[in-house]
Amino acid sequence: MKKILLGSALVIALSVTALVGTAVAGDDEASWTGEVVDLACYVAKGAKGTDHAGCAKSCLKNGQPMGLLTDDGALVLLTADHKDGAPYEALKDMAGGKAVVMGTVSERDGMKVVTVTGSKAAA
Repeated sequence: MKKILLGSALVIALSVTALVGTAVAGDDEASWTGEVVDLACYVAKGAKGTDHAGCAKSCLKNGQPMGLLTDDGALVLLTADHKDGAPYEALKDMAGGKAVVMGTVSERDGMKVVTVTGSKAAA
């Protein structure tokens, strides 16, 4: 289990690095489109898509970390906005499907994340 968590953290840290080219780090808001995934199943097993949607929704609602597999192939770690967690929470119901995520990129101690400030189903 420790290997999976350590491997997951490494994959997330490395893949989110590609995100810096997509959006400016800091307070500038940007948007990304992709599939909402639960990171526990996606990183460990590659589980994604409509066949995995039910499991992903259950995992996210039970506290597993959430990510976005963007259309350009980057894996983005998502976190809730402390002021309004509703857009982040709404993404849990979109697991296994496409969504548009609005937010800001932040970094601390080498870890980059997107704080979700808006979300909607992708057209």
